[in-house]
Amino acid sequence: MNILILGYSNLVRRKVVNVLINKGIKFSIASKSFKKKESSSCAWYRSYNTGLNRTDAKIVYISLPNSKHYYWAKKSLLKGFHVIVDKPLSENIIQTKELIKIARKKNKLLSESTFFNYHKQISKVISLVNGKKNIVYINAKFVIPMPNKNSLLLSKKFAGGSLMDMGPYAAAIGRLFCNGKLLNIDKNLNKNKKGLITSFLILCKFKSTIFSGFFSFNGPYQNNLTFFTKQKKIEINKDFSPPIDQKLKIKIIKKNISKYVEVKKDNAFENYLSKILNNIKKKKFEKFYKIVLKDIEFRDRLIN
Repeated sequence: MNILILGYSNLVRRKVVNVLINKGIKFSIASKSFKKKESSSCAWYRSYNTGLNRTDAKIVYISLPNSKHYYWAKKSLLKGFHVIVDKPLSENIIQTKELIKIARKKNKLLSESTFFNYHKQISKVISLVNGKKNIVYINAKFVIPMPNKNSLLLSKKFAGGSLMDMGPYAAAIGRLFCNGKLLNIDKNLNKNKKGLITSFLILCKFKSTIFSGFFSFNGPYQNNLTFFTKQKKIEINKDFSPPIDQKLKIKIIKKNISKYVEVKKDNAFENYLSKILNNIKKKKFEKFYKIVLKDIEFRDRLIN
């Protein structure tokens, strides 16, 4: 199952290439900006169109600036490829619905590469609370220092901003851990002088769960989730970008007594990719359509 990667991004270099090599998956790369070729790639194209026209890959992985996701995802689907897209899948709900429509018509997979939940620590948390039905409140904090002014994260032209970068995480939390229908969202969006959202604070009321979160580009690094049941509190760190080379610890607090549970090293992206490949072989795509639709509906409510 060969893969064509459009864009040689930092994420591709850090997380994707090594997994493909370790799994023995052949891949090629199309990049306009990088002159130095990835030595392990089967082919290297200087044009995205050339890559799409010449490759024998079945899957296209899009790792380009946010503003280019929709265009190249659409083009790839229309050419008959299965498509994985870095978060965010697209800029708005209209684009996402169109991509899903094309994917269904072509009978191809379409997935947003938001994969933190494929790490073992997430399934361990669900086990520790005896199922997500017992979660009554969730608090998320994801803060990074202000990016360099030339960073794509702060580019309005390329659809940057914290809502585009971190919004998929917020949407995934609601989908994965909250019970019942989303009833209401209170939000506070902070913008810079360019009108780009650099932080957002949310309070979401689901039928049986409350979810609050603070996501920001401007502050000391924080990356954690806290789950509350009626009996205990569970804290995890590095949840949105879990390292592959470290054991992680889950903190459990019950009746003011704390204990820790260790989680073995794990690779969330590798687990996610295995799921993708398995569903392609089985030609089961509907679940992925529903995920991307539900997540963009959540993000759409944050904007509108």
